[in-house]
Amino acid sequence: MIVGTAGHIDHGKTALVKALTGVDADRLKEEKARGITIDLGYAYSDLGGGRQLGFVDVPGHERFVHNMLAGATGIDAALLVGSAAEGIK
Repeated sequence: MIVGTAGHIDHGKTALVKALTGVDADRLKEEKARGITIDLGYAYSDLGGGRQLGFVDVPGHERFVHNMLAGATGIDAALLVGSAAEGIK
């Protein structure tokens, strides 16, 4: 199963994927320097029994919505991430 992240910028989508999988989905040098997701990131978690759960980490910034839309195809479920400190935006 493939799960896509959804949520506002800086609400913790990439951090949650890393906490669940141990993989930092931000792989580009510019992403690491700026601290934002620019392109799609991918991570997998082994569920045992030969099963895997895949994650597509998408950008939350409106300037990169075209990248987010490209990642939206082929996902089976969405994981909505919201900041407890900032609330729903």
